[in-house]
Amino acid sequence: MLEVMPKPVSTALPNSARTTSLRQRRWQRWVESLHIARDAILSNRLRSLLTVFGVVIGVAVVALVAALLESAQGFIADQTAGLGPGIARVEKAAFQDFVGDAQEFEEAKAKRPDVTIENLKTLRDRLGDRLEIGAQVGASLPVRFDNQTVNGVAIQGVTANIPFLSTLKLERGRELSEFDDLYRREVCVIGADVADFLFPAADPIGKTIKLGVFPYEVIGVYAPVGSSIGASQDSFVQMPLGSFAKLFGARSRSIGLLAKAKPGLAMTDDELEETLRFGMRQLRRLQPGEKDNFSITTAKKVQEFAGTITGIAAAVLFPLTAIALIVAGIVVMNMMLASVTERTREIGIRMAIGARRRDILAQFLIESTLLTVVGGSLGLLIATGLAWLFSKLSGLTVGLPLWAAVAALTVAVTVGIVFGVFPARRAARLDPIEALRSE
Repeated sequence: MLEVMPKPVSTALPNSARTTSLRQRRWQRWVESLHIARDAILSNRLRSLLTVFGVVIGVAVVALVAALLESAQGFIADQTAGLGPGIARVEKAAFQDFVGDAQEFEEAKAKRPDVTIENLKTLRDRLGDRLEIGAQVGASLPVRFDNQTVNGVAIQGVTANIPFLSTLKLERGRELSEFDDLYRREVCVIGADVADFLFPAADPIGKTIKLGVFPYEVIGVYAPVGSSIGASQDSFVQMPLGSFAKLFGARSRSIGLLAKAKPGLAMTDDELEETLRFGMRQLRRLQPGEKDNFSITTAKKVQEFAGTITGIAAAVLFPLTAIALIVAGIVVMNMMLASVTERTREIGIRMAIGARRRDILAQFLIESTLLTVVGGSLGLLIATGLAWLFSKLSGLTVGLPLWAAVAALTVAVTVGIVFGVFPARRAARLDPIEALRSE
């Protein structure tokens, strides 16, 4: 009788189980390397602090520069031209047309013909069916009421349609009218700061203030606008354009023309600009091929100008901040080399009990990267605090953009890896026997 032998039981793991086991071992090695790196950092706190310090400064500078540049671009776009959406401004010369050539800008202001009230009337006659066109011109005078005086107030001569051509909102009283302009009435609308200073406990409507030595009746008060870079945007007085001409002289200075498409008529910034350019070139009788002897500013052009200015600033500032990060990286590399030298015997022991060269390499790379990530995080916190403080002191909204935070941390990690490779490779290439003999 034949005896049937039992089949041997296979002890081999299925492929899926072997893969899972391999992943677990790899994960355990990474966790172990992370713990060793953490313990090494904590056991040498002073050296770790000195290593992190350079990264903190470098990342803080990079993040703060990015925040300031982005905020500056937004400020230029929102404040420089003082334009609302869909509004264009015609003036004698605009600085954004002369980027990089201040002398040419000054020559244009001196040589170009003034934009006049007659130009305003002509453009209204020719383009009034499509565009709402107004004007604004400025000067500066002290403003008085009883014993109170505000110096350096912006005195603006405006057309009655200026509320439609700006972002100002009336808070009390009434706006200037065509009647006020036509008869050059001595009336005005004042900004919130002027109202608060001259009339802290009284209603300014109906009161008479003096612009220089000339009396004007207050008929309205604008709602507060706020301040920018510490300068108030509410310290102004608006009077009819005709009254301004009577006070300062009709031909004493060039005015600015503001234009916007009529309600119900859709028009892009480019179309608005081209319509105004066509009207001004006809008015000035410029021949084809002749350069414009005036400037037109739109929100789009201001955005482009802001991008150009901040691009130039970024091209100068970011390479300078990169130097700080390179210096920080060199500090990290030197500190890690010193750490490798001090821990040579420890490395030899780890190799003797089974650690592979790539385990040693990973350990020191993780250590350098962990240091720079901590430094980068602290740098971001410092940059955020400085941005907040700058906002409070200047009145300019400065916030750390998300892309800047991500970029700063990415740079910190990159510094840790790039400048940690050499010390890590040096540690991994140590001969175990020679390392064990080290004292």
